Amino acid sequence: MGAAADALARLRAGGAPLDRAEAAAAAGEMLDGRCGGGGGGGGADGGRLAADLLQLMAGRGETDAELLGFLDAVSARAGRVDLPPPLGPRAIDVCGTGGDGMRTVNVSTAAAFVAAAAGVPVAKYGNRSSSGGTGSADIIEALGCDLWSGPAAEAAAFGRLGVCFMFAQAHNPSMGNVAEARRIAACRTAFNVAGPLTNPARVRRQLVGVSSSRLVEAVPRLLVARGAELAAAVRSSDGMDELSAGAPSDVCEARAANGNGGDAGRPGPSVRRYRVDPSSLGLRGGGSAEPSDLRAGSPAEALRLLVAAIDGAAGRAVQDTVELNAAAAVYVGGAAADIPAGLEAARGAVESGRASRLLGEFVAMCGRPERLEEARRG
Repeated sequence: MGAAADALARLRAGGAPLDRAEAAAAAGEMLDGRCGGGGGGGGADGGRLAADLLQLMAGRGETDAELLGFLDAVSARAGRVDLPPPLGPRAIDVCGTGGDGMRTVNVSTAAAFVAAAAGVPVAKYGNRSSSGGTGSADIIEALGCDLWSGPAAEAAAFGRLGVCFMFAQAHNPSMGNVAEARRIAACRTAFNVAGPLTNPARVRRQLVGVSSSRLVEAVPRLLVARGAELAAAVRSSDGMDELSAGAPSDVCEARAANGNGGDAGRPGPSVRRYRVDPSSLGLRGGGSAEPSDLRAGSPAEALRLLVAAIDGAAGRAVQDTVELNAAAAVYVGGAAADIPAGLEAARGAVESGRASRLLGEFVAMCGRPERLEEARRG
């Protein structure tokens, strides 16, 4: 039997959870399409085997070691984008693991442009929506950008503008080999966590929205264990995988000791968990936004709302939510002492027009400016 089949048999029998190496081996077989026991693609049997293993792990909750193994396997098969200096070493990512089911405007993508305009370089990694909403890749494509432009073009955009977008399917095609298993499993799996966290630019600072309270603490620990300097995960009490402008949000950040994440023999990361209350931050909407205020009824509306937020012309709920999440990105990127200070920087980037100009420059370089103007006209 292979590693995935061995793991499934052991877990079905009530055996111990997988260690990091075992999880990496099982995930590697799935990603390589080798779960069927023979050579080459795993076929229907392999898809069912992989789905059963993913379901079993998700049902009892993956351990940190198991998630680390999946992260190792996905990252080992991912492409690489080498970001140019001087901004490359400072790059952050702003992403979400998805699954909150809210169908809101793509907050992380809007926040990425606002944060970049506030002085924090952003190497945004993202995918299409898998839940009927509008994913970051859907938004970028709607602006006329080529999602398959490749590492050289992405690095060039980053070097010139301090922001770029990297399409998950272009950089990690092996995830296609687990699509059927994930469909059969019909639940959030370890790949839902691993995929968004394996940024091809190997950024060392990340802000991650999560849809599970358990992942609020797990994700920062995992990222620091794999070399991050600082990682923060957020989830709102009204159910969004973002910081909410209408309800308190949980934040957990992990900071590597001496800036050396994942180094054996060094002290473990410092971990801090706290709540962000939007009503105490002086948001212009008074912290009264509802998730329904952020919903986009169509891809065209999702694009229009995102552009309006970057331009500073969105409704109060959308504007507050985007600026609040950009504030957290500015803080994680080291350009603000805390989230309130980050909020001032994010507002300044929007109100000065820097965020709007940056989006225009990005689309002029990578996409079709007439698409952006159409979105602005509504």
